[in-house]
Amino acid sequence: MNETYVEWLVEKKPSPYDNLIRIAAYTATLVFFAAGLFFSVFFLIPAAAFAAGCFFFLPRLNVEYEYLYLNRSLSVDIIYSKEKRRNIAEYDLDKMEILAEEGSPVLDNYRDQAFKIRDFSSRDLKERRFVLVIRDGKNMQKVIFEPDQRIIDAVKHLYPSKVFFK
Repeated sequence: MNETYVEWLVEKKPSPYDNLIRIAAYTATLVFFAAGLFFSVFFLIPAAAFAAGCFFFLPRLNVEYEYLYLNRSLSVDIIYSKEKRRNIAEYDLDKMEILAEEGSPVLDNYRDQAFKIRDFSSRDLKERRFVLVIRDGKNMQKVIFEPDQRIIDAVKHLYPSKVFFK
């Protein structure tokens, strides 16, 4: 059997609030730490809490998605700050209803259905985004992502009647 393996990395566009969140978290940590040194030791407790928050949560502001296509399967990993990787989704494409470019008229057929929506895109509206409609047991999922042409070609090769463009 001829195996097809394609991987593609997409960096999520930073939110305009990300820098404000970073500045506020670091400032609060420094203010409470300084207050703990100069006024009361009790200010060191919130300083430690803010420092822990900076350590654990601020890396989650820098996100990349990696799509891995391997023979009828699409896997999505999330990478935080180019260090921590975690698999967040696996899709068996045999259960796929359609794979369509966002804005394709074929998506109108699915407009009124209830979906669980998962967005693994960069959230940059200038990029070419696709919608994967897939059956997950009794439920339907709408997966938004930005595959490269190799992934689209590999899926189209196996499922030519389920891949649509604008």
